[in-house]
Amino acid sequence: MVNDDRERTPLWDCLIGQSGRVSFHMPGHRQGRAWPSSVSRQLSALDTTELLGTGDLAMPSGSVLEAFRLAANCFGAGRTWFITSGTTTSIMIMLASVLREGDVLLLPRAVHIAVVHAVALLGLKPIFIEAEDGRVFEDGQPDASAYIDSIRRHPEATACLVTYPDYYGRTVDLESIAHVAHEAGMFILVDEAHGAHFAFLPDQKPATALSLGADIVCQSAHKTLAALTPASLLHVSETAVQQQRIDLRRVDSMIRVFQTSSPSFLIAATIDRARAELESYGKERLERLQKLNTSFSKKLPSGFSRVFPKGADPSRLVLDFSEAGFCRKTLVHHLDRAGIDVEMIDISRIVLIPALDQPEEDYTRLLDALYSLSVIKEKVERQTLTQTRRDLSQKLDQLLSAPAAFQKMPREALFGQDEFSAVTPYPPGLPVLWPGEPVREEHRSFLQLLHEIGIAVRGIDLTLSS
Repeated sequence: MVNDDRERTPLWDCLIGQSGRVSFHMPGHRQGRAWPSSVSRQLSALDTTELLGTGDLAMPSGSVLEAFRLAANCFGAGRTWFITSGTTTSIMIMLASVLREGDVLLLPRAVHIAVVHAVALLGLKPIFIEAEDGRVFEDGQPDASAYIDSIRRHPEATACLVTYPDYYGRTVDLESIAHVAHEAGMFILVDEAHGAHFAFLPDQKPATALSLGADIVCQSAHKTLAALTPASLLHVSETAVQQQRIDLRRVDSMIRVFQTSSPSFLIAATIDRARAELESYGKERLERLQKLNTSFSKKLPSGFSRVFPKGADPSRLVLDFSEAGFCRKTLVHHLDRAGIDVEMIDISRIVLIPALDQPEEDYTRLLDALYSLSVIKEKVERQTLTQTRRDLSQKLDQLLSAPAAFQKMPREALFGQDEFSAVTPYPPGLPVLWPGEPVREEHRSFLQLLHEIGIAVRGIDLTLSS
């Protein structure tokens, strides 16, 4: 019998096969389970183009403009746009709206890869946030004092970019940073991809980036809200609008440059619905989620603990397994066999993103899976495993906090003949090397160790000799 591939749909079949698993990861609609069945049935009807009755997402009027206005009111913005090609696109638009070729941008080394590409595309000059005493930042995320020191040392910078919160739900004293930056005449640009729900957290802690002085903010509506991937929100603050600090015409222009000319009404409509759901039920669901996270954390088996520093997002669940008696690969495969999908597992932590409507039984199923893990009983072997994790984590922090070592500017390196890309371990997806920086033996040997524990490394072929 002749093998006929014409009717095969491997990707479709693979994705359909994911149904029935426990989802502790984005998107927040949990494969549509967060929506009433009526919504799921209506989705295909929303996938249309610009018509007389629909309006135009690139030139908002009518129902589109009203949806944008409602979102701006909800999230505390002066102006809001729906970006349907992801927060990667929103970041490009944000930077291009206030920066020109050759402008200096202050930012951490450890940023989303979209920021690296935007810096290269726009021909910007990046200056990494550093502490005067040379201290290392956890996961490469600087504290407020390091931001403030760098702002004062580099008055030539046009803008300062902050990630708030980071992938682990941690925040920084953004209000202090924004105050000093504005005094220095700089824009504050915030990647708040993981904080679209902040406006409805109990007691509004952590507070939203807009309320703390950000000029432009990007949020991913699909990460913590029930919108389709890759739904994104782009906000300009009320103060920036009133004081005309941001040229809104340029923002509109950059949206048309960087977003597809066929933005998705389907995705945009789910942003509108996710916003309405957040305003109607967000606070009570986030309060419930916070209680579930707290209750779950008290029942964790030996070797696990919740990572929840002061100021972190209470709806994010980060579990430390650095002292647990099993290797990372064992944990990854064990959860997969248990039908549980988490957001990511790095060297020593599990990151879970519970949805607003996460069922309590999902927590029970996860807890059962953690308790059923087989552990290493030999004491010396366990101690060696724990020490290896600590060493790898410390080295990663050092690389993510290292001073810049550019031999070429990112634009020349990324688009020149050499075509150097960023070198990025996944997870967590933060570049240890930017385009234009040399790959040294210390990088190569460390990245090889990550590869051996099952962490992928993008941007470098580890099989090649240095």
